[in-house]
Amino acid sequence: MIISASYKTDIPAFYGEWFLNRLQAGFCGMINPYNKKAYKISLKKEDVDGFVFWTKNLHPFMDKLDLVHQLGFPMMVQYTIHAYPKALETSVISSTKSIDLMKEIAGRYGPHVAVWRYDPIIFTSITTIDYHIQNFERLANQLEGSTDEVVVSFA
Repeated sequence: MIISASYKTDIPAFYGEWFLNRLQAGFCGMINPYNKKAYKISLKKEDVDGFVFWTKNLHPFMDKLDLVHQLGFPMMVQYTIHAYPKALETSVISSTKSIDLMKEIAGRYGPHVAVWRYDPIIFTSITTIDYHIQNFERLANQLEGSTDEVVVSFA
């Protein structure tokens, strides 16, 4: 079973200690959003084929990522970096810091672990088509060698 950790909430940015506690306990709870049934999900090594972490800020989770790796769990980080203007995202860390973290992930675990997400692509008066073309090219050049995959989507 592959655990998609934090698809709907940014566990690496905000709930790293909770994740470690759940990993040590060997399980977590999950509520099915469709039928509202609660499920107990095993996080034991023999039951988990890997983790996928989704984030816009990996910094608070770097030491926890090391532990996940040391415990022998395969993992992947879906890392959103799009360097939007502060008018659109006021609380996201700088793209420079995020790029440095992507490079650190690649150095520790290889470029296959981190997936760059340039999404969603939002067209506004300040994020025009030309903005995205130039911004994507700039970020891609800076991320070269630190990932072997990029995901894009449009809002």
